[in-house]
Amino acid sequence: MNDYINFVSRYAKSIIFLLVLITGFFTYQIGYLTEDSNPYLLPETHPARSSLLEMREEFTGTYDSILIALYNKETIFNQESLNAIFSLTQASRKIMLADQSDIDRLSLFKDNYSGLAELEALISGVLAEGLGQSDAAAIRQFVADGHGQSLSASDLKYLRVLAERLDPVREMAGMSATENVFLEPDGTLRASITLNQQDSNPGDIQKAIMKNELMEMGVVDKAGHVGLVVIEVSVLQDDAEGQLRAYEAISRLVDEYQAANPSLEDEVYIGGVPVFFAEQKKIMDRDLGTLLPAVMLLIAFILVAFFRSGLGVAIPMVNVVMCTIWTMGAMAMVGIPVDLITSVLPVFLITICSSDAIHVMAEYYHQRRQEQSNREAVAVTMRLMTAPVVLTTITTCLTFIISTTTSISNLQNFGISMSFGMFVAMVISLLLIPAWLSLLNPKKKAQTQDGKSGESYLISRCLIAIFKPVIAYRARFMVLTSAVMAGLVVLALQVNVDDMGSGYFAADNEFRVADDFINGNVAGTSPGWIEIDAGEPGAALDYDTVMFVDRLETFIHQQANITFSYSAARYVRRMNLVLNDMDSEFDRLPYREETFSDIDEETGAVEKVTISGQDIIRQSILMYENGGGSDLTNVLNDDFSKTVMLYTMNTTVASEFQSFLDKLKPWLEANTPPGLTVKLAGAPIIWTAVLDELISGQMLSIGLAFLTVVLTMSLWLKSWKMGLVGTLPLAATVVFYYATMAFFGIELNIGTAIISFLILGIVDYSVHYLLRTKHGVEQGLSIDEALIQALAQSGRSIIANVFVFSIGFIALLFSEFKPIVDLGTLVGLSLFISGIMSLYVITLLAPWLIPTDKAVAIEHPQTV
Repeated sequence: MNDYINFVSRYAKSIIFLLVLITGFFTYQIGYLTEDSNPYLLPETHPARSSLLEMREEFTGTYDSILIALYNKETIFNQESLNAIFSLTQASRKIMLADQSDIDRLSLFKDNYSGLAELEALISGVLAEGLGQSDAAAIRQFVADGHGQSLSASDLKYLRVLAERLDPVREMAGMSATENVFLEPDGTLRASITLNQQDSNPGDIQKAIMKNELMEMGVVDKAGHVGLVVIEVSVLQDDAEGQLRAYEAISRLVDEYQAANPSLEDEVYIGGVPVFFAEQKKIMDRDLGTLLPAVMLLIAFILVAFFRSGLGVAIPMVNVVMCTIWTMGAMAMVGIPVDLITSVLPVFLITICSSDAIHVMAEYYHQRRQEQSNREAVAVTMRLMTAPVVLTTITTCLTFIISTTTSISNLQNFGISMSFGMFVAMVISLLLIPAWLSLLNPKKKAQTQDGKSGESYLISRCLIAIFKPVIAYRARFMVLTSAVMAGLVVLALQVNVDDMGSGYFAADNEFRVADDFINGNVAGTSPGWIEIDAGEPGAALDYDTVMFVDRLETFIHQQANITFSYSAARYVRRMNLVLNDMDSEFDRLPYREETFSDIDEETGAVEKVTISGQDIIRQSILMYENGGGSDLTNVLNDDFSKTVMLYTMNTTVASEFQSFLDKLKPWLEANTPPGLTVKLAGAPIIWTAVLDELISGQMLSIGLAFLTVVLTMSLWLKSWKMGLVGTLPLAATVVFYYATMAFFGIELNIGTAIISFLILGIVDYSVHYLLRTKHGVEQGLSIDEALIQALAQSGRSIIANVFVFSIGFIALLFSEFKPIVDLGTLVGLSLFISGIMSLYVITLLAPWLIPTDKAVAIEHPQTV
């Protein structure tokens, strides 16, 4: 220990210079931070997501869609509204999301990879006439041919990102995009777009669209007041900037059209998953710009009130700013993106990582009050505080590392980043603070202290007055505490696990308003897909397979929150109706055998002709393709071995997804014919998987974290009783936390899930109070006298940390995203309770769990 103190004192200026230099390096790296607004939370390799990615290889119509809904209170079938739908559809096909920043980055590739002929040729060709949609094919081919293997991982990924930005629209749906089925006068089946030109006759369009099961609720509502334009975009889900550009591009199209056509009176709403992505990115950017300064001001205010010293404010603030910069820079270096959870990481780091500095500075001022020289005060402070700082940091890091055992990528990133941040905060504290303090004028006494003893402070006197009754009446308080904790456990078990999706945005948020409107009036914003694999080419058109699809579709529409679907069975049923002159008797799938009357042209005799239903199905599909139809790729793969059904739900609430799947999965198990394989994908599958991971991971991780904290503290303190008494306050706080959520109806979701790890990891209160108490026992005090002394000496800094932790998170209340607001509320409240519980539980249980045998005493220097 003396060698460490002497080293820091001797090389103080060099240490500070090195820390500043490293901080400058990480500041530079922050410029390479990426963003990921993907709300799906699971990695692409997770079965819940990979199933959809696999479907995209074989089916169109499986990408995320931006939805434009036009609402006319009279009828959507009027000239102005139909012209708007046609024009917006045509304009949307041409959008391109690349801009000058993409041109600049591509230009840098020439310098960075000057020896790669294939890359140089690609870039020269792409930039020759400026970026355009046609350039996407060349970039995709370059990547597919393996030429990108010499590029860095980030640059190769960027080429994939750029290809999708250049040509983002994969599919369109709506009156001007979805194919309808017609019968020509000569009996030929024709598949074509209904609204295919400006100034179409509204009556004709209405007649062709309404009561058409291929269209109703998919492109128009049942009342004929809402028209929907669906733009399926292939922008990568972790391309936050691309998602935002897509939303802005569509918004511009709408704004420009409305400005150019003031006679259009329709209300226009824009929603869909990419808009969800974009809105989250906007909130992340806003939060990073506002929450960070807010929390720094709050903490600075608390430090001023506590230390009343410029040095007492400057050192902790510089410490946490350095820690935050190092962490964010390291995230950029290893490729961890800023997502919805890690966007609040700076707030966590600046708040939590200030703890070490506060305890060290409080101890330093305490030692200076003892009339010691500056050098002696620094030396004694570091001897006393190094062990607690290291112990609390190791424990906190371990709990956050355990949180990475979940499959939820956002929690993994947060746990890794928080662990790194806490570790570097410890390193910086143990180097920066003693180095800085050692450079002070050794003759200068600590300011604003006036020789006060610990007990002379108001906070210390209040704490002693509060906890003396606990010491005097332990048995009564033990009974009362046990009863209260039992009730809290019962309440905590009632906590609801859910995710409210768009419901987490403010009620007047533009995206939420649009999402609610679309979900309430037309096809919902939450799509799901069911793939049926028949195993052999052509088998997806077997009669029994199509009948199964039809039964499945009928079952789905009997469930709550289902608004629309399409499938191969629906196409065949529509064609059967059209081919039989719209006779309502044929608004169905063909029977297994159909009997028709046929007149012999030569004899005039009436003959009965029997045709198998399977032949009718196959002939219908062939006639559709020959009639110019191309939409069948939405429901059938190339060799007709697989078929997929799309359904949409008018909710974004995860528990409602789960309710639907709880009925769908048993039905599939009971009704899927032998030889068919079913695969589920889409928003309902992903969000319920997130909840499953959250529940299973939360219980396991909390248990592991608790055992880890007990084991770590027990080994460090060389007493399992000390380890237990130091951890019990944290466990009590976790129970209180879940009980609070249950009482106020706050859901356990991705945001609130991280708090339990934070509570279990913040052992600062317990460690400092325990070690002070143990130190008093070693000095010959009774356990109760040692507790009083600890309250006087460490209680003040503990309360300071309680306020820093609690008030610092108030900044999160200014977020526009409810999970972040809930996070701020619950973290602040929980860490406040954790501090109080640490003092209370240790005071209550100390005589039984703090050893007084000097043979097992921990060595500490005597306080001078």
